[in-house]
Amino acid sequence: MKRFALAAAIPVLVSLAGSTAFAQSSGSFAGDFSSVSIIPTLTCAATDPALSCSQGGAAFLGATIKMPNGKSLLIGGSLETSLLTSTSATGGRGNQSSSATGAIVVRPEVVGSDGRSYKVYPPSVTFDSRTQTLTANLSGCLTNPDPATGLPVITCTDPESIALLLSTTSAHSYQFIAPALPQGVYKVMLHIGATADATTTSVGFNSQVAVGVGVGSLTAQIVQVQTPFNSLCFDLLNGTDCR
Repeated sequence: MKRFALAAAIPVLVSLAGSTAFAQSSGSFAGDFSSVSIIPTLTCAATDPALSCSQGGAAFLGATIKMPNGKSLLIGGSLETSLLTSTSATGGRGNQSSSATGAIVVRPEVVGSDGRSYKVYPPSVTFDSRTQTLTANLSGCLTNPDPATGLPVITCTDPESIALLLSTTSAHSYQFIAPALPQGVYKVMLHIGATADATTTSVGFNSQVAVGVGVGSLTAQIVQVQTPFNSLCFDLLNGTDCR
């Protein structure tokens, strides 16, 4: 399985409730694993971290698992991610800036045989995010030595320039949980989406952002609550008590 995609942005283009739960495995397992290729991503605006532009991102990993009544589903998602941001400035008068923003968002989904989607906590996680801004105040002129005399000569035909490029590849994993599911067969999917935005304050500035994902894995495991608790709690900060 070789799939490739790289989402690039040019200028003018383009949550969670913390919880503690004690659980034990009941022995059932399902999973899906990608090859060492790049998985397609969808690019939304950086102002749309919920990925509403692409209905939560493209599903690239999926597994089917049969659940007994009242058990919970522990979902593990792992992903290799890449971010590249580039900003530069050339000459100009006064302060100018160039900015590039990119993020990779993972959203799990659990769907029953009736087509209904069940709640998963947390609903989404940002695996990678970066905002790079370059600000400069350049005169637009250079001082170079005269090749004949060796004395400094100021010229404005070749303007000053400055550039910054950052590229990062890393691997992340996160565990999600879908609590207290009714008996039935469920499809578990891991959606991937990306946000990207690049802006500039003048024609002389160039900013770019590229996002991509590589190898990934999805695991789903049936779990049951461990004594002494008889329920899973996901809102401890707001007073929910497991006792």
